[in-house]
Amino acid sequence: MPDSNITKKALSAAMKELMAERPMEKIRIGDIVERCNMNRQSFYYHFKDKYDLVNWIFYTEFFADIQRSFDKPGWELIERMCQFFYDNRVFYTNALQVRGQNSFSEYFNEVMHPLILAHFDDIFADDPDRDFYASFLSDSIRVTITRWLLEGAKLPPERFMELLKKAVTGLAYKIVMEEEQDHSNEGGSSFDSNKKV
Repeated sequence: MPDSNITKKALSAAMKELMAERPMEKIRIGDIVERCNMNRQSFYYHFKDKYDLVNWIFYTEFFADIQRSFDKPGWELIERMCQFFYDNRVFYTNALQVRGQNSFSEYFNEVMHPLILAHFDDIFADDPDRDFYASFLSDSIRVTITRWLLEGAKLPPERFMELLKKAVTGLAYKIVMEEEQDHSNEGGSSFDSNKKV
């Protein structure tokens, strides 16, 4: 492993320990480097600030974990994502409480958008509104996972996923049934899945 990666791993381990002990807002760069016997210069050589470090931790660990499920159907991918956040809930509950520019919450959205686009490319295909759909799904997933974690992740990931799936499929079914009802009332023959709403 190159020296650069060893240093980053040491800094990330120190940050994770500190995030388990106190709110992220109360963690200083000095605390991080002191925890792993480094100097501030070593930190700033690799990261802009503590937010950049948290984002790096997420990117490297999340993608290492999620890659194993990337070829699975959409619900299995989201279930794997929920399991990842549940397994690391102390760290991410802390990270998600910070809002504003450079926050993890903002970064989470940046990562999710292309992931959703890539994974559901066969559904969105050449649809000119594909960015809108990906943003909608990314926002929905981020907000739902954030609320779940900030409320203490009382539901295990399997139950959380079951409720999420029921909510989405139930709503989709209701919309389709209402569209079919509207079509039959207007004398239409069948539901048009490409109809612009």
